[in-house]
This record gives sequence, C-alpha cells and structure tokens, in this order.
Amino acid sequence: MRKVIGVMLALLLALGAAVAGPPAAVATPADPANGPRVQGIPGEIEPSDDKELAAWQELQYGMFIHWGLFSELGGVWKGEPVTKGYSEQIQMWADISEREYLEVARRFRPDRFDPAEICSLAKRAGMRYVVITSKHHDGFSMFDTDTTGYDVVDATPYGKDPLKALADECRGQGLKFGFYFSLVDWHQGHDFDGNNNNPIPASMEPVIEGQLRELMTGYGDIAEVWFDMSSPTAAQSRKFAGIVRELQPKAAINSRVWNNQGDFRTLGDNEIPAVALDGAWQTPASIYHETWGYRSWQKREDLPGKIRDLVGGLTGVRARGGNYLLNIGPRGDGSVVEFEADVLRGMGDWLDRHPGAVLGASATRFGGRPWGEVTVNDRDLFLHVSDWPASGELRLPGLATSVRTVHEDGSTDRLTWRRDGNDLVVTLPERPRDEVLPVVKVELGGELRIIPERTVALGADRTAALEAADIEQGYSYADDGSYSSTHRTTVRHTAHITADRAERLSVAVGGEARPQALYRVQVGKHARLVKGVDLTRRALGPFPVRGGQVTPVTITLAEPGHAGEELGLRLDSLLVAPAGSLVAWTRTPPRLEAGSRRNVPVHVTNLGRGTAQGTLVLRAPEGWSTGAGEKFTGLAPGRTHTASFPLAVPADSATGPQTLKTTVSGGGRDVVELSSRVEVVLPNIARGKTATQVSTAWAGAAGRAVDGDTAGDYLRDNTTTHTAEPSRQAWWQVDLGQSYEIASTEIWNRTDCCTERLSDYWVLVSDTPFTGDSLEEARAVPGVVAVHQDGRAQRPTQVDLEGAKGRYVRIQLASWTDPLSLTEVVVRGR
Repeated sequence: MRKVIGVMLALLLALGAAVAGPPAAVATPADPANGPRVQGIPGEIEPSDDKELAAWQELQYGMFIHWGLFSELGGVWKGEPVTKGYSEQIQMWADISEREYLEVARRFRPDRFDPAEICSLAKRAGMRYVVITSKHHDGFSMFDTDTTGYDVVDATPYGKDPLKALADECRGQGLKFGFYFSLVDWHQGHDFDGNNNNPIPASMEPVIEGQLRELMTGYGDIAEVWFDMSSPTAAQSRKFAGIVRELQPKAAINSRVWNNQGDFRTLGDNEIPAVALDGAWQTPASIYHETWGYRSWQKREDLPGKIRDLVGGLTGVRARGGNYLLNIGPRGDGSVVEFEADVLRGMGDWLDRHPGAVLGASATRFGGRPWGEVTVNDRDLFLHVSDWPASGELRLPGLATSVRTVHEDGSTDRLTWRRDGNDLVVTLPERPRDEVLPVVKVELGGELRIIPERTVALGADRTAALEAADIEQGYSYADDGSYSSTHRTTVRHTAHITADRAERLSVAVGGEARPQALYRVQVGKHARLVKGVDLTRRALGPFPVRGGQVTPVTITLAEPGHAGEELGLRLDSLLVAPAGSLVAWTRTPPRLEAGSRRNVPVHVTNLGRGTAQGTLVLRAPEGWSTGAGEKFTGLAPGRTHTASFPLAVPADSATGPQTLKTTVSGGGRDVVELSSRVEVVLPNIARGKTATQVSTAWAGAAGRAVDGDTAGDYLRDNTTTHTAEPSRQAWWQVDLGQSYEIASTEIWNRTDCCTERLSDYWVLVSDTPFTGDSLEEARAVPGVVAVHQDGRAQRPTQVDLEGAKGRYVRIQLASWTDPLSLTEVVVRGR
C-alpha cells in the first residue's frame, strides 16, 4: 500500500521579505561575471519520495474521455437543446425517466468507437495515459459487469465491452490506462441532486464494491482511479480506496474518493493554482468549459485560439508541478469530434517544436511570472512567454546558476542577455518565432539554483523579524467528505535568510498552534521537534547557519494524518536572531490610513540565558501618538513579552512610507532594537457602502467585498462575493454615496481557488449610475473612466485612477461565461 501520509513536495516559491531596521537588502550582491555569489536553494520541484506516486507524477499529461449513454443524446432531448448543466448529466437536467433512458440504450450502437485511433491521437498529442468514464452519474456501466444488467453489454445492441478493448490498445501502444468511476448512481437509487452530494446508503455499497473489484481485476494494470462526487462516510472512503490498493497497489487514487483518502488532489475544473501546491495534484481540463460529454450544438470555433489557450493551461499546470488531464467527448457512435482531434494534434505539434520544454521537464520554484511560466529539464531552463514584453526585455529574478547561452527554442540564433543584480535579463526580438506559445531556452552552467525574490539578508544586527505576510505559505487541499466541503489548507510556513558569515541563531515563533500537535522546525539541514504548546512559548535553537548561502526556515507538521492536513498554526511573527540577545521589535500593518487609530503589538524576546527586564518604547514620526512606554520584568529565556501601544495617525499626515522604531531601556548590553516601515494611505471610502452585483450564487453577497475583511478563502470564512455564471459579462459595483475624486482602487482576489477568473476585467468610475449589464453599455456611460486590467488580480492589485471623479465604482469581467468573485474592493478618495 502506498504510504501517503506525510508526502510533501519540496519547498516552493519565495517568501515576502520583512524589514528589520532599515529595509533589508535582498541578499546577495551579484557576481559581475555571471550570477550571484551567494549559493541559492535548489530550483527544481522534485516529485514525491513515494516511488509509485512519483511514477504517476511522471506521466504528466493524459487524455480524459467522457463517453457513455449520455453521448448518444448529444445534449438534446425531444428535439430541444438542454442548455442547463453539463451534457453528461442530461438525464438529471432534462428530468429523463429511467424507462426513457433505457430506450436510448436500445439504440446505442457505437460501431465507430476505435481504440487504436483514440490511442494514436493521444500519443500524437503527447499524452502518456488515458482515463475513461467507466460509469457516470447515470449509473450506466460502460463495461461488462455482473452486478447489474444496466450496462453496455447487456442493455445495448452493441453487446461488447469497449473499455476492455481500449485498455488492451493502450498497453499495445505504450500508454498507461485508468478509470473514472462515479460514486453517484441514479440507477441504484440516488435522487437527482444538482450538487451531486448524495450520501451513499449501505444498500449501494455491495454494487460499488463489486464493480470496483471487476474494474481492478479485469483490465490489466491500472495507473489511475478517478472517483467523482457523492458524499461517502469516512469508513466508505477507506473501504473503496482499500479495494483499489489491494488489487492495484500501483494505481494512484484521486482525492474525490473523499475524506482525504486519495493519493493526489484533484483541483477544480480547468484550475491553474496561483502558486505551486505542496503534494501531488492534478487539474482536469476541458476543451469547452460548458460541457465534458458530447454536445452536438456546442460552438466549435477559433481553432488556433483554442490550441493556444490549452497549451497555456498545460504549461501553467506543469510549471507548478501538477498533472494535466485534458478531456475529449466522443459522439454516441464512438467517433471523436473532428474539432477536438484537431485541437489535440495542434497541441502535439507545439510539443514537437519544443521537445523537453514541458514533457520530461520539471516544475520550478520561480512560480508564475508576469510574462509566463518556467520549467527546467536537466540544465536547460525553459521560459514560456505567454505575454511577449513590449519593453523588448524579459526579466527572470533570482537565478543563482551561471548561464551559458540563451536563444529562442527551435532557433540557433543566440539572444543577448545580461545580469542585473540577481536577475537574468534577456533582450527579445520584436516578434516571437512561435505564434502559439513562444519558448526561450536558457542553457545553464550547472544545476538550477535560485535566490527567492525577497530573501532576507541579516543585517549588522544579524536579526530578521518577520510577520505572517512576509512568510511563504505552502498550500494543499483537504475535504470533509464531499466536493462542497473541499477547502484549501496551509501545510507549511517557510522563510529564507542569508548571513554574511556563519552564525548560531535562535528562532522564536509568535502566534497560536494546536497544543498537542507535533511540529518540525527546520533551519537548513537541522531540525527540532516541538509540541504546539511549546512552539509559541519558547525559542528554539541555536541552529548553525552557514554564511554565503540561502537558508530556509520551515515549519511543518511532523506527523500529518494526510498530505493536506491543516498546519493549525496561526503564525503572527517569526523572529530569527543571534542566540543570547534581547530583541525589541514590532510588525505593523503594511498600510495605515491617515486619520486612523489602532493598537500595535510591540514585542521583546529574550534569547539569552538569564531573565531580563527593562522598558519598551514605540517611537513614531513627529505628530503621531504612540502612548507611554511599558515596563517588563522577569522575562524568562526563550519567552516573549508583548505590549499593546495605541497608535494614532494624524488625518493630515503625508502619505507614503514612514518608520516606526522599537527601543528598550535598561535591558542590558546585548539589546537589538528593530525598526519597521509602514505606508500611510488615504482612507477607504468604499467600506460599508451599498454594493450590488449582477447576480448572486453560493450565497456570495455583494456586501462581502466592502466589509474590510480581505481573508479571501470563500469556502471557509465567507469573505468573498460570488455571481452566477451569467448570460452577459459579470459585474459588481459600489455606490459611494456621493461623488469623490478617486486616487486609486485596490482589487483583492480570493485565496482558495479559481483565482484565474478574476482576470481580463475593467474598473469603471462614473458619476452617473450604471444601469446595463453589458460591458459595452457600462463603458458608454457619459463621463465614465474605464481602466482595463488584462492580468490576474493579485492581493491586492492597485489600479491608479489619478483623481477620476465619481460616485459609482464597478468591476466587470470581459468574459461572457465566467462568474465573478471578489474578496475586497478598496477605494481611496482624495
């Protein structure tokens, strides 16, 4: 049985930097010759330590096939298109009785189903495995089963097992093979449920078990089992996964067996996560977002654009370490839709032009760049440029490996490049060679190593004080037994530091942890285990740190129950400082509004051997109020004393960066006093104002985007708006109550999933109310100011409006199909 527990991928991207004293310089001056002098961390994201799971990860790219009795209907019932829902679920959306559905089976004759053609197409597209629907929600088995007569062999004139033929052909052509298996089964007694969250009664278990045993024993080696939907109990999930592991121990099981019993996490449809995820994962992708099963009336247009979009999806997923499973939906007669075949062949042509750039390549810790994605294959670094820079220069930050040559992939003509600090800067030609997705190939002089973008260099005080926003978080997913309960989890915190010379440092963690959980705190190669009750109450160390290299400081669970188990650590601060010192420090919010008042925590941490005492003082710019100093006594070694200082920012304070300094008097000789920077900004005039949106779905009310809460995990904290999938471009807007001169807006994306939806959007400001639903109508409002944002919204994306005057602010998607979700919209008025 695969040992899933504790499987974690290596560290991911970079952390945000903190400021200790004056802003900490990014570590490492560059070597003028070729690259930084400081040794970076390995830049390649390695596969799982579990060999069987790693073998599945190395498949990388596969074909999904949604094919069944539903394909015969092609999205049409009684001569009318069924426009609601996916076409593979047409029995539910058209409310087709089982008697009527059986009549469809009596005419189902897929004589054009050609396994050899399908496998050849998959190979032509560059795919390495095939996963097909053995049974969808309609309960109709597309294989020969003894559990029911409701199957393709017994209930149709076709009378053969097409999946057996496909499994044999996959083996013959060198492809791996897997099954999709729905845990929802309308034939066995599940009611139609638009959310497909049906519990599984005990009466259905024998059929599910019997069918799983048939599939796991009658079709040769199985590489993947793709469960779907329903809401089983934890015991049922363990039982179903256990059958697969007993009979097919090398098969990878997806997370939709639920209750965190799978081997890899299945993301949302077509989802490309904003950052790489810890652990193994996969994105199921569709050629059309509207359906997975065959739909005869589906619009099939813009073949080059579709190829370009899907190549981008494949590259985005692979650059972040996931597997990409791209779907086709054959017709009822078994034939492949020509448009879909052309799309796959076009993707295969692109992969052929760029051998090694995606297939066989690995994800990197660079993460998504504004211009595209980065993969690595041995000593070849591939820059996938989806947005060809208008500046003519492409910048890759933090490359710590020397460079030999740079050229467009497929060309021998060398490109000019230079070093700028820790960045590689490549001069690009005016136009790319490849119109689908151009690739720049960088030949390295050694293994890929990187310096995370905001690595903190210990200054003269040899100290770094970081808060949660400065620390990289490793994410995964977990569930409570169903699709709707799936939520993103934090499974790791990582900071990166450098020191000029060898040091012995201690680590103090501020926040709240699960008291009885066992945590691993690792500094470089050295680790300590500590229970949560002690993690935030005493300093750990000392840890030896080498000079001249990037050292990760990482906190994980030492014994996670599964790869996505929540870390359970609210990390407010992380102090890295010399063993034996007394450190005074604070972490203020990155922004404070002029005229605001708030309490600011100020800390003193004792990393020495004896008790300490003294007086804490917070010093602020002239005219600000901070309150009086606070005495502390008897501060034990390893402990932190925290005082709360009332900080008042004058209403007429100048905007821009300001400095706060924490000092200690009477604290002894080895006192380290740190400063922090804060930006003063204009007040948010949108908070609490009336907000509306085109529609509401999933209870995502419009007011959530002006409530001041930027947390952004929609399923966990209810801080995000959500519209339905509209017939026109989705919009959200706020009425400010009166007209203002607006300096800027800040658009906050969600954090849990689907962040790619909030891209290609417009920010519109008007004194006249918006009354129409279409973007064209909104932009035509007299006096409107409209600013286009073509990239994905960040947290936040600041949009400068340069004093545009208006009462109404609208956020609107250019897309006609995507819903809109927002976490927060901040409007700063002059």
